[in-house]
Amino acid sequence: MATPAGGSGEGGGERLRDVLVTPACRDFLDAWMRWRGDAVAPRRGQIELGDVARHLHWLSVLEIRSAEDMVFRLVGSSINASRGRELTGTSLKNLSRPEDWPRRSRINVALAERPCGLCFRVLFGYTIGPPVYSEYVCLPVFADTDDAPRQLFTIRQPVENVALKLPQLDPVYNQVGEANRFVDIGAGVPDIGMLPVPLPPMTL
Repeated sequence: MATPAGGSGEGGGERLRDVLVTPACRDFLDAWMRWRGDAVAPRRGQIELGDVARHLHWLSVLEIRSAEDMVFRLVGSSINASRGRELTGTSLKNLSRPEDWPRRSRINVALAERPCGLCFRVLFGYTIGPPVYSEYVCLPVFADTDDAPRQLFTIRQPVENVALKLPQLDPVYNQVGEANRFVDIGAGVPDIGMLPVPLPPMTL
């Protein structure tokens, strides 16, 4: 089984692109870097989704309105197919187990406010065959005006084709990822102690 973003977490100082294994995550990272130019993060008006058109079905956009109010403004069709329902407009809190929500909320607020990125992997079970890892990259996007909420753009992709395995098992709640690592995009990273396992951050 291929091992997606995260690796062993030893050593630190790794570049995000060097550990990514899926085309969607690599292409999204490259596009995000172009969109931001010389800024820490791009603004919404600078996003050219056509740059990642072939991966949009694996993209989600989460709006961080407050520590308790985070809503998916966009969820790609392959994610919805995996979960067996439409998730656009859904609250992340409603997709989180109560025991997972406090940590998830703190991390997402930190990603938006610092800002910084996050990469991780999730092992999903499916109705057919063995489980398969999906690789995730989450990067911040500023609103066009400073008084509007920031967003987290997240791309995911399974490390192998799961089209014939859908839907995934346990589709109600978002799982806690493995090998969570912050990504320093130029503004530093939060305390790694807030991660499930305090792995060293990566750089761009």
